[in-house]
Amino acid sequence: MCTFPQAVYENRTICKFRCGKSHWVRFRTFRRPVLPIKRLARRFLGKEPTCTQHIGLVRLPKLPLPLLEQTLAKYEKTMQPLLDEKGQMKLRNIIREFGEKLGPRLQLYLLEQQRLKENWAYDYWLNDMYLKNQNALPVNSNPGMVFPPRKFTTILDIARFASRLLEAALDHKAILNRRDLPVEKATSREPGQPLCMAQYYRILGSCRIPGEYGDSQYISPKPAPNEMVNEHVIVICRSQLYCVPVQACDRGRLSEDELCSQLLHILDDAPCLNNPPPVGLLTGWKRPLWAEARASLAHDERNRRNLDLIAKSLLVICLDEALPPSFNCRLHRGAKGHSAGNRDEANLSAQMLHGGGSGFNSANRWFDKTIQIIISGDGACGLCYEHSSAEGVTVINLMEKLWDYADSKMGENDVPASSIAHLPPPERLEWNLTKEDYANMEEAAKFLDNLVKDLDFQVFRFNNYGKNFIKSCNVSPDVYIQLALQLAYYRLYGKLTATYESASTRRFALGRVDCIRSASPEALAWVTAMSQLKEDDMLNKKVTFHLVSDEEKLKLWNEAVMQQTREMVDNILGQGIDIHLLGLREAARETSPHANYPLPEIFTDGSYRLANKFLLSTSQVSTSGDSFMGYGPVEQNGYGASYNPKADCIIFCLSAFWSSEVTSTSRFAQALEESLNMMQALLTRPQ
Repeated sequence: MCTFPQAVYENRTICKFRCGKSHWVRFRTFRRPVLPIKRLARRFLGKEPTCTQHIGLVRLPKLPLPLLEQTLAKYEKTMQPLLDEKGQMKLRNIIREFGEKLGPRLQLYLLEQQRLKENWAYDYWLNDMYLKNQNALPVNSNPGMVFPPRKFTTILDIARFASRLLEAALDHKAILNRRDLPVEKATSREPGQPLCMAQYYRILGSCRIPGEYGDSQYISPKPAPNEMVNEHVIVICRSQLYCVPVQACDRGRLSEDELCSQLLHILDDAPCLNNPPPVGLLTGWKRPLWAEARASLAHDERNRRNLDLIAKSLLVICLDEALPPSFNCRLHRGAKGHSAGNRDEANLSAQMLHGGGSGFNSANRWFDKTIQIIISGDGACGLCYEHSSAEGVTVINLMEKLWDYADSKMGENDVPASSIAHLPPPERLEWNLTKEDYANMEEAAKFLDNLVKDLDFQVFRFNNYGKNFIKSCNVSPDVYIQLALQLAYYRLYGKLTATYESASTRRFALGRVDCIRSASPEALAWVTAMSQLKEDDMLNKKVTFHLVSDEEKLKLWNEAVMQQTREMVDNILGQGIDIHLLGLREAARETSPHANYPLPEIFTDGSYRLANKFLLSTSQVSTSGDSFMGYGPVEQNGYGASYNPKADCIIFCLSAFWSSEVTSTSRFAQALEESLNMMQALLTRPQ
């Protein structure tokens, strides 16, 4: 019996395939252009089945399922810059066979998943990107965000600032509980379209839970509107964890003074403890190892309660010690930005990304928690966040809201809080630990220390120009910077590589991201022309010949810009290829007659591994203030490159691994600076 229901879709071409031994299924494929998002929204809000996103009472269209032939054609083109002629020919044959045989059957399966689910791709994407990724969270997954340092003179200043951040977080949680968070709208490419707000409702109170074969997520249940619920936060100071109840059904919320009093107690109590167990280090271990260690901890009832309190907490506050200025000290390009004392921005970033190792603040973390606000005694402030629950844009918006609230109250009521006699002190979490637990912590410390030492991280501020100049060239800043990254990589390695840039799909229900692939044939043609120089010794004089004229370079530039823009728009309108290919791969697994049935060749050929080996992992991380966010590379021989375009400068966070023999953030920053200057010279040269 065929497990794939018959479906009738619009237009001309009828495809037919055999399902099982004797049952034939006929279905129609789309043959018309992709609808603009406004018309797409009207269709979903009108005749066709709608996805009801109850959060914020916004009804959003479902994530589209691109045409099979469209995705396969794009995939073949995407791989052209990465394969030689023989590899391109082989891939072309593989794609043709897949499109003629198994592909249509899998496409029909995905069409049925799209009909049944709120977002057909969400679980596929979440498991592949995060929950089944066995790498440790620090550096490999969790981004770190640096805010402009504060000036603290006493521990009261620290407690007062942290209490105001908590007060703002509780205000925000109350808005979420009432479902009153304003719905954001798209600002470009069919502006005014409502965006999915689900990520905002997952940030506070969520936690990633390690598993032997794959992680899971704890997402706090949504209370009834206007319902007062119990809330608590976890505060970590000198590796010791404290549980602070901040709101209760029977007595309401703690005031700012009461919060400040609780934090002062922790700042006074934690230094008095001798060698608290560094349980937090376990959360920085590889996921299967942490899952096994967590199961060992959970044998004890008290430990199980502690783990439950941490997972269900609203957020974590990490009260840190300052890293020494010499930590991660490197020579960096670009002007020095904000710093805390003598510490540079790479030093500050290291504290937010991983804490500095077991000898510093890495035990002062719980890397599984979505939100870890970090406050250091020397004024360094920032965030380490677990990525699976939300994208950077939503987390940054929340954090900037908290910081703006705390800044608005600077100078108000900064005298020491009076004693709050009726409040019990925060609960210090005690652990019942075995020799096995201590051995696990030692192994986790060694692993994390090696990871910390291996990270080559640099904050590069390009100060020659910013998005004002880029916009004057009638180019999207994101498109411009992506092409600059391609040129920098080509200048270093003489080739392009698979490049990942996240593209938001929040125009659709439960939309997260798809992948903008910047290494296009058009980009390759342009970077090749920009790099073609020839030196010839003529009469003992070095003469440089440009093999490609400026007019030709501009022509190739315009073609690369148009292609990159098309790729960006396709992705945000749900027509990217990566999510679709992932869905087809998982559909093949789910519909195979046997568990060990081989995947189609399109997913086992080396070209597919090459397509997903992102040696350049990039993302635009814009902030309203002078803060920035960075992350580590996703491949051993690759780079991480986030960028924050400002009016007159661009802030890059570049990362690589010292153990790689082919990468260097210093060399990449130099190539990037040269590339950006070359691009400006080309675009401002008199025509």
